[in-house]
Amino acid sequence: EGYMDVAALHQAGFLNTVAPLGTALTERQMAELWRLVPEPVLCMDGDAAGAKAAQSAAKRALGDLKPGHSLRFAVLPEGEDPDSLVQGTDGVAQMQTILDAAAPLAEVLWAGASAGDFSTPERQAGLRKQVFELAGQVRDATVRDYYKNFFTSKLDAAFGATSSQSRRQRPGRRSVPWANKKLSPSMG
Repeated sequence: EGYMDVAALHQAGFLNTVAPLGTALTERQMAELWRLVPEPVLCMDGDAAGAKAAQSAAKRALGDLKPGHSLRFAVLPEGEDPDSLVQGTDGVAQMQTILDAAAPLAEVLWAGASAGDFSTPERQAGLRKQVFELAGQVRDATVRDYYKNFFTSKLDAAFGATSSQSRRQRPGRRSVPWANKKLSPSMG
């Protein structure tokens, strides 16, 4: 399947395309992508399996993040793969729009962590613990601090101020289709 998607994308003009070919994206593969471009876009299916694969890749990348070095996630419409999408009417334009709207890694991590019911203080505390554990996996101290600030902002927006840190919204953030709509204020 990966071969067909890469071939179809290449034929449609998306020349810098690769696929892990049936395996989960590994740290070694991410290192190779980062050698070529500082912020590769991972294209995921818009279903539960795509969300799970995005979470897996996002978590796997955390330890190797550094300033200017991240991932973005493009999410296909449910039921589509790159091959079927680019073959359809206006498929190339649709694919470009999807790639242009790729969500930042931090948004994907938040979407995964915040999926669920957080109606109790204990569940909210659990979410806070979970996202700060994710941020703690980032080895680069500067990027780790920005992740902590990002998650603090998201928690503050979802539940009200939880710390003395800023409550302001940061413009330019994009949500992902499988995000918990209750906890994801409209941003960008």
